[in-house]
This record gives sequence, C-alpha cells and structure tokens, in this order.
Amino acid sequence: MIYDKTENAQRYMGISRNLDRALRYMTETDLAQMEDGRHEIEGDEVFVNIMQADTKADRKEYEFHEEYYDIQIDLSGREDILFAQEFQEITKPYSGNGDIGMGICTCETVCHLEPGKFAICMPTEPHMPGVAAEGCEERIRKAVIKVRK
Repeated sequence: MIYDKTENAQRYMGISRNLDRALRYMTETDLAQMEDGRHEIEGDEVFVNIMQADTKADRKEYEFHEEYYDIQIDLSGREDILFAQEFQEITKPYSGNGDIGMGICTCETVCHLEPGKFAICMPTEPHMPGVAAEGCEERIRKAVIKVRK
C-alpha cells in the first residue's frame, strides 16, 4: 500500500516501468475532465477507468488482484479505502477473468481519499475501496488506473 498526495507521486518512481508510466500520466493529465469509461494509456499494460460510484457504510468484502496494481484517485467526493494484510476467509476465489477475488479480513489501515490524494493497492493486497467516509454515504467520481505488474 502506498498512500500520499498526488504532488508527491514522483517519490514512487522506479518500482516498475508500468507504474512509472501510470504515475506520470496521473500527474500530467486532468483526469476530472475525462469521460467515464476505459481509456488506454499503454494498451492492457496501463489503462484508466473513470467512473461514478456510491460509497457504502456497510461494505463487508475486500478485493484483491494478482496481475494489476490499482491506483485509486477520487476526482470528486470522499471515500475511505481499507487495507489488510491477510484474508480470514476467501468468499470468491481469484479469477483471471477480471483479475479479482474477494474475501473477509480484519481491517488494518484506513486511508481517507479525496481529490489531491491517491492510494496504490499492490497485487495480492486485500483492499476495500468505496467505504463511506465518516459514515456519510455519497456519490463520488473516481479514477482507477490499472497497472500490470
């Protein structure tokens, strides 16, 4: 997990070529002006999904990916993203179709996302985006940059 202000993205350059490309794109592009949907940055290696989502106070399952990092960026509104170290129970086994699995964890860390901040979820790392910040459910607009490891 990496959690920081967008202005500090250069601190994380050098982890991987694809992650470098995504971080540059994140800081050089006005993501808020993009239309909802998938936008390729480097084919299936690096792409961004712009979306609207409703935060929920009662989220239960963490997700994980094996092939991609997720860079979570709120464009409007606020959400919490929870991180854990390990699963107590896998409720949906990993599927390469969609690069996702789901499970139950004990929360380890809460990060507060809002415009100007980002979180990087590492491959296999349990994370739960879309949690209502301070119990206040709201509609948010966000970008998720998918980065092949």
